[in-house]
Amino acid sequence: MTARATGVPARPDVQSEFEKFLDTTRDQPVYVILGVQGAGTNFLGRLLTRLFNFSIMRDRSAVFKAAARLGSNPTRDDVEREIRHFKNLVWPSTVRRKTSKNVIRKSKPLQGLDAVLQPSAIRSGADFARLIYTYRAFSLGAAHIGIKSDDLWESIHAIDDVIPNRRVILLTRDFRDNLVSVSGKRFGPIEPLCAAAYVKQQLSHYVGEYRRAGRDGYHVKYETLLGATAQFVEEFAAYFGIQRPDPAAVAALKIRPNKVGKWKALPPQELAWCEGILQEELREFGYPLASAAPEVPGPRQLLVANARDRIRRVPQKFRRVVARVRS
Repeated sequence: MTARATGVPARPDVQSEFEKFLDTTRDQPVYVILGVQGAGTNFLGRLLTRLFNFSIMRDRSAVFKAAARLGSNPTRDDVEREIRHFKNLVWPSTVRRKTSKNVIRKSKPLQGLDAVLQPSAIRSGADFARLIYTYRAFSLGAAHIGIKSDDLWESIHAIDDVIPNRRVILLTRDFRDNLVSVSGKRFGPIEPLCAAAYVKQQLSHYVGEYRRAGRDGYHVKYETLLGATAQFVEEFAAYFGIQRPDPAAVAALKIRPNKVGKWKALPPQELAWCEGILQEELREFGYPLASAAPEVPGPRQLLVANARDRIRRVPQKFRRVVARVRS
């Protein structure tokens, strides 16, 4: 491939250093952040990066999905196809970068990857994922390897094959605040009832995987990250047996307030319907209900909400296209 397509090639000594890094980190787990869109997973990723020196790969699950397609016994042709596809995501043409959402825009930590991403090094989808995740950590000088993607729920059923050695971090946010956050995004449902259903559906995938992880799973609330950051840091380090950061680094964090309780601005009837949709989840994770009589909305209310949502999402989609073209 050309220099434009692959970025800066890795020097021979860098390749040798990476091979050593790959070997020494082979038994280290990959930390998988699970959380509904709008739950604060980006914020959690930044905390882990800044305080614990994590590499958190955000790639719209591109690597994960490719590894799932490869499975446990891919042919060489399969591996070569996925390598080509991944390189096109990391180093896309100018046209594709401006017109496609499925590209990896922050590709600097992957410069030189093409020198080590070779079919001979990949015997399974797990090898494919591990090599890429590890290279990013190596490039950044990170101590721990992690991933985060809002799209992971779509293929999470393949996680045993893709990341057999993993730790699961489940982040929850008061699901009413979560739906309010979703409704304010540049993509996804806008109407509160639709956003509540979206939160419930995504959460079901993540909670199931968290429960299955057993002792290798860890749950934290978004509210704890905001209001008791030092407590989270201590508990997280102790739970996974990793080095605690310098307390000064925690004290130096500047966390914006007023990120909780936004759901209180919802009209009472709409809040009661949203709590009706999410009441099982709210109770299980310790978020007290506010409505005296939460109720699941009926077919008519859902039909009206879905119709309004489709109309409101038209300009939303147009703005996303414009943003990509301008990028």
